[in-house]
Amino acid sequence: MLFDVFPRPRYLRVRAKGREGVVIFPTYVPGSYLVRDLERHLVDIEGIRISKNRFYVREEFWYTVYTSSKDQREALSTGNYIFVNPPAVFPFQDWNEKYCVRFHVDWPIHTTLRKEGEYYCSDDYESFSDSPIQASPDLKLVRIDDYHYVSSIDDLDPEKLRAVIREIDDRLGQRAEYIFFFRRSDKNYGGIEHLKSSSIVVPWDRKDLVVLFAHEYLHRWNVKTFRPKDLELDMEKEVLSDMLWFAEGVTDYMALVSAVRVGAVSTEEAGKYLANAMAKMTFPGARRTSLAEASRTTWIKYYKQDENFLNSSVSYYDGGLLLGLILDAHLTRVGERIFNVFKNIPHRYTFDDLDRYFRAKGYVDLERLVYSPAVSLLEELKTLLDVSVVDQGIPYYGLMMDNNRVIFVEDDSPADVSSIIPNDTIVGVDGTSRQLEVKDEVNLTIVREGRLMNIKLRSGRSPGHKVRFRVRGELSQAIFNLNEWFGESNLSIL
Repeated sequence: MLFDVFPRPRYLRVRAKGREGVVIFPTYVPGSYLVRDLERHLVDIEGIRISKNRFYVREEFWYTVYTSSKDQREALSTGNYIFVNPPAVFPFQDWNEKYCVRFHVDWPIHTTLRKEGEYYCSDDYESFSDSPIQASPDLKLVRIDDYHYVSSIDDLDPEKLRAVIREIDDRLGQRAEYIFFFRRSDKNYGGIEHLKSSSIVVPWDRKDLVVLFAHEYLHRWNVKTFRPKDLELDMEKEVLSDMLWFAEGVTDYMALVSAVRVGAVSTEEAGKYLANAMAKMTFPGARRTSLAEASRTTWIKYYKQDENFLNSSVSYYDGGLLLGLILDAHLTRVGERIFNVFKNIPHRYTFDDLDRYFRAKGYVDLERLVYSPAVSLLEELKTLLDVSVVDQGIPYYGLMMDNNRVIFVEDDSPADVSSIIPNDTIVGVDGTSRQLEVKDEVNLTIVREGRLMNIKLRSGRSPGHKVRFRVRGELSQAIFNLNEWFGESNLSIL
């Protein structure tokens, strides 16, 4: 198919040429486990709707897409900037045919698509949809090294990024041209991976970019070159996988350890990051949910998190991060590292492929740690590192607060027993307007659905959520290139 794009603020007007028949607009974006119903942005089309995202069209037809999303998983068009993630704008017919696009602007355009005259092309829809396009009169291409660049309208110092990319390439090899599409915004949209690029949008005050960039870059291998066999693409429905703990969580571990090894991130911040992942294994959700279950339910749990998430589930990012450390620690004993996995598994891997590799290296507990409740990860880490839960037994209520609004109530905690629920607003403590502090007993005045209520809250004993770890000696040197490393979580729970 051939697309000619005529941009204006908030809209892209598109002339499409293909074959008379059905065109399909994707309903979700690969790498983001959420049905976004991208076709909802379609404003008009010269065609007949035959389902929510399929249309019967003639050989040539026009359509208009509303493009005002700051999320790089979709599309944005302003008077001086364009960003397009192709599935958010362009439909497909035959998955394996050639796709080309031309943007009718006189601005610099950056993309990993192949340039053919005035068009940017790919030989199939999978690679076409995996190739973002960014354009602006203010667009810059910042060199990291001979292979890697940052495309952005904003400033970015590539020095730390250069060091961590070199570390990753030295471990995994296969240097190839790669672009980071980067933009500052008023919200944190994180990153999304592509084979030859990644797209990253973060707020202005976010400084800790190296681990995020490294995570998306590592997806060149884990997800884009090597991918769970059950994670095959279908852009019209959910694709369920038990393996996101490895595809995402272990990737996050490799990003963190790469950044720590080259000093591209402060050991204090990295230690807090790792300790916070441990701390989340102390909540009820980690006693209820395995990493495999957390992976499979990402469409309805992780990507649709509510205020009860820590009670009901666990993040496969956090759990996979910890499991990555566990596996890496065992591999160092036999002279290997977690990066070696990718030299020993097929490009479409299964759990059995991973389990077979680790068993060959003498580690037999992978199945237990993946399919048992995720709290087992914390217990396993205690056999490898100095890990302690330092607030166990102290007085607590079991609440997380955002100013005076309740945002989380731990199951079976004193707050739960007292019938406090999320989104209650505490407007009085013992008859005065002040911040809530843990005491033996307090009388609270709360607002719930516009009604004033009085609740008596007695403290209980904390099951423990503040985690401190320390790793030293040969293990610390082999994994982190540090003689000693420690961290402490900073999750705030009253």
